[in-house]
Amino acid sequence: MNNTKNIKVAVLSPEFYNYGAMLIAGILKDAGYNVTLKKGFNGDINADIVFLSLHSTIHLLKYREAIQNIRGFKVVGGPVSKAPELVLKYLPVDAVVIGEAENTVLKVVETLSLNGSTESIHEKLQRVNGLAFLKGDRVVKTGPAEKPSMERPLPFIPAEISHENIRGANVYIETHRGCPGSCGFCQVPCFFGRDVRSRSIEDILTEVKAFLKRGAKRIAVSGGTGSLYGSRKFRNVDEESFIHLLKGISELTGPRNLTIPDIRVDMISDDVLEAVKLYTNGWIYFGIESGSDRMLRHMKKGITVDRVIEAVESARKQGIKIAGSFIVGYPGEGEEDFNATMELADELMLDDYFVSIAEPIPGTLLGKEVLETGEEDDLLIQKDPEYSVKGLSVAEARAFNLMLESYVSRSVPIPMSGKLFNALLDEVKSQGKHIKTVTQMMKCLKNDTKNS
Repeated sequence: MNNTKNIKVAVLSPEFYNYGAMLIAGILKDAGYNVTLKKGFNGDINADIVFLSLHSTIHLLKYREAIQNIRGFKVVGGPVSKAPELVLKYLPVDAVVIGEAENTVLKVVETLSLNGSTESIHEKLQRVNGLAFLKGDRVVKTGPAEKPSMERPLPFIPAEISHENIRGANVYIETHRGCPGSCGFCQVPCFFGRDVRSRSIEDILTEVKAFLKRGAKRIAVSGGTGSLYGSRKFRNVDEESFIHLLKGISELTGPRNLTIPDIRVDMISDDVLEAVKLYTNGWIYFGIESGSDRMLRHMKKGITVDRVIEAVESARKQGIKIAGSFIVGYPGEGEEDFNATMELADELMLDDYFVSIAEPIPGTLLGKEVLETGEEDDLLIQKDPEYSVKGLSVAEARAFNLMLESYVSRSVPIPMSGKLFNALLDEVKSQGKHIKTVTQMMKCLKNDTKNS
């Protein structure tokens, strides 16, 4: 490596061009480095330093062999970096960026580019805040990096961005970071903090124009709860800023091509809903999670079933299509709680449903709770008598039942065919296998830490 900007840097995301990878590549490119942005592991990766953007814990196993074959100095970032010990245990990489990466990746490249230094790699890395790496068998963590500015260069936008399809959008652009909420299953406050930091609307619109110029058509805004944009306090929505944001983006994309993926049921108003109707594709996505007030309290969701019903009725009055997410198999969920969820799903008659089994994400309260739950109380291990022939656990069976119900109870029912039935069965088995694997990985790390 030399002290010029000719050092080759690659930024790679395994399955799609995620926004984080595009952002990091854009920052490095703006700093003058020779950067390539790549999706997937096909073909050679010719770079001195490779930044890998991984968003799922399962990637640590799924892409282990492919990552092992990559030459160069390998650094992992993305949501998985909240558990650097887990990354370093399962992946053959040189370092992990902990949390927000913008400042750290620049320092990593700058430090490793120095020519003529007599320092070892470990000595160099020790001087970079926001990193974790192995020194022998020991995980070394440097000091915390400063939070990056929300003003930054344009992302590195690939020429084929128009071919991306991430839940109907070509890209999810970031409008803000942080969430003051306490949802036990959510990584946003763990990763970005509880303070809301919003980008300027001018920067966002400049970025949207750049994506459109490169061929993107369908834009989704992201940042956790969409209506938190411009806010400083939880549930104190800055309606004027949020509505101004939607209107500004919509004037560039057209309403049909703008999506707002996620809004909390307790952070809407008639004005916000009217803006969603006027300036977006007319869909709203509520995180409902459960029909049991007891479970909503346990999840620390901060809402009630009555509030869910009110929000759905308000959106429906505006003529907005409504999708809702539900989580089943959460630790402590009883049969009565699940039945209440089934009843609520049936009562709401939403336009679309998303059902998932509770997945422990490192750093979240749910992740800690799952690690403390014994097998005798683990709903993903307990077998369900009704579905014993199909080999489903209680959590898998509940997800399957709710999925089946969602096709019957939605606003426009969808007939249940044998093909759809089997697809849903495969889906819950896939979710169950994924979560069991992640849980086992986390438990193995916990045991290693305990025995070290």
